[in-house]
Amino acid sequence: MNTNLQLSPREINNAKPNNHMLEKILAIRSSVGDGLSDDELTRLLRTTLLGEAGFAFLSFSDGLVTLTVPEQDLKSWHPEQGWIAPEKETIARAIAEKYELSLYEPVDKTTSFLYPPSGPEAVRHHIELNDRWQAVIVAHPHYLKVRLLGKSPHHRYGWEALTPLTLGPEILQDLSALYRQT
Repeated sequence: MNTNLQLSPREINNAKPNNHMLEKILAIRSSVGDGLSDDELTRLLRTTLLGEAGFAFLSFSDGLVTLTVPEQDLKSWHPEQGWIAPEKETIARAIAEKYELSLYEPVDKTTSFLYPPSGPEAVRHHIELNDRWQAVIVAHPHYLKVRLLGKSPHHRYGWEALTPLTLGPEILQDLSALYRQT
């Protein structure tokens, strides 16, 4: 019998000397198995007071962890034309290279048709780091998403279970450079 199943989330959190939030989330998810929906797992994880490198846990859904970020000055992210600032792009490019990911700068899409902008607004972009199959990291001035579970390069079918991605324990420290105020 797995003794972790008898522990509360705080005890699981404290049972390991590991201080890496993403690894803690994977350990807790592994210990509870598939018995909880993503919503239920999010509620459970919120009781653990998870945080690292200025980020705090917000939710878990479809293998992605969404984190809060330190308050950002949008001018440090977007020059007047709405593209990513060169300083942020340089940091993102270095992170992408370190983790063997591809860098993209997709547009922030607005899905609401009920409240159209009153005038022409600058189109904004965010940072997305992808592997060959999926977005692994989405860095936005208002949030950060990190994929913990995803498609394996060995998957042949869409119905196969998601597997843990190996980003390494330093990923949040590296990503925190994007959110430092200059």
